[in-house]
Amino acid sequence: MRFPPPVRITAPLVALVFGLAATFFHHRLNLALDLDRYLDEVRARQESSGARLARVSEQLLAAGELNLLAAEIEAIPDLPQEEFVAVIDANGHIIADSAAAYRGNPVAETPFAHAALLTRGQTQTQHGEDAREVLSAFPFRLPNGETGWALLIFNRSDAVAAVEADARTQLIWMSAAMALLSFVLWAVLHFSVAERIARLARSVEAFGNGQLDAPKRLRGGDEVAALSTAFTTMAAHLRARETEQLRLEREVLDISENERRRIGHEVHDSLGQKLTAAALATNALTRELKSDAPALVRRAEEIGAQLRGAIAEARALSHGLAPVELIDDGLMSALGRLADETTRSSALRCIFECEPPVRIADAQVAGEFYRIAQEAVANSLKHAAASEIRIGLERNDGSVTLEVEDDGDGFDDAAQSHDGIGLRVMHYRARLVDASLQIGAAPAGGTRVRACVKVPA
Repeated sequence: MRFPPPVRITAPLVALVFGLAATFFHHRLNLALDLDRYLDEVRARQESSGARLARVSEQLLAAGELNLLAAEIEAIPDLPQEEFVAVIDANGHIIADSAAAYRGNPVAETPFAHAALLTRGQTQTQHGEDAREVLSAFPFRLPNGETGWALLIFNRSDAVAAVEADARTQLIWMSAAMALLSFVLWAVLHFSVAERIARLARSVEAFGNGQLDAPKRLRGGDEVAALSTAFTTMAAHLRARETEQLRLEREVLDISENERRRIGHEVHDSLGQKLTAAALATNALTRELKSDAPALVRRAEEIGAQLRGAIAEARALSHGLAPVELIDDGLMSALGRLADETTRSSALRCIFECEPPVRIADAQVAGEFYRIAQEAVANSLKHAAASEIRIGLERNDGSVTLEVEDDGDGFDDAAQSHDGIGLRVMHYRARLVDASLQIGAAPAGGTRVRACVKVPA
């Protein structure tokens, strides 16, 4: 994952961390308040019970009712949280206890020893809010005038455990609620904002890469939808301008091609015919000179050879200016001538494959495909160091595909990123007829140029 992470992840994580921290502090605060409230309740009950026990002990001991005092003390632990109760004399010996097992024993040797330490001070000890035991000592007057003590030990373990269990339950539920809230926040940011922005970004990227389809407008009434609407409107304007530009370019190219074709036809039909007539006249003159002036025959033959060379150049020039005839099989004928001329004029083999025959009625498509093939062959001759070039033409599923492959050095991806005018012209010509163009490595090595266009059958 990249750093920093996207907002749709960062925001829910920050909310989750702060939410859990707040929940934890809330849990600790509530736990402390609950324990403190329970401690106050215990102290109030302990104060009431201790004062009553001291008063009853003083009265019953003054009346000599020791057994009645023992019965009273043994009944006290039946109250909630009161664990041990004892009454001791001034010397620290137990007069009566709730366990009925330590009478007469020194209090230091009994479970009341830590509570007896309070007899050195005043009433009630101060323990922490989560203390499991709360001790207290209440003085009273003995019949001999000395001071006795009523000791109480309250056990809060069950109450503290219950409070902590309730607090843990609240913590779990609050943490789960914060996690759910963070998930909902992530879902809202992801699906209503981030995912829609990602879709818009993909549309912008696709449009920037030349995809002519208009990006889909995102729904909603927020800023993302407004941005999508603005971009869709901009894309529509750009597409309209590009369509108009293509139309104008096609018209200019049509004018150029028509002019080239006219000049080619003029060269072929006018200049070619005149040169042919001159060659025929020269041939007739040569025959006459063989009998009338034999010394001039060689000169006449040289003139005839020059005329035949001029005729060949005129024919080649006319074919270059108008390579594709306005007939269905004109592209096949032109590509066949391109392969033959390449083989004759270079040190490599160039073949043309077209089985079954492919006929294209659209003269513009045929002309652009021929120019793409011509440029691809020229690139192979100049850069590929190839020994063979294959030109292929085929029809498949309503489309016509042109392929030019060589067995040369292969295709360099870095070269295409800094391509020259030839590659740009091929892309431009393909775009003029709504054809796709792929330039890359051939399956068996070398370079392959592949153009594909949909044409009616």
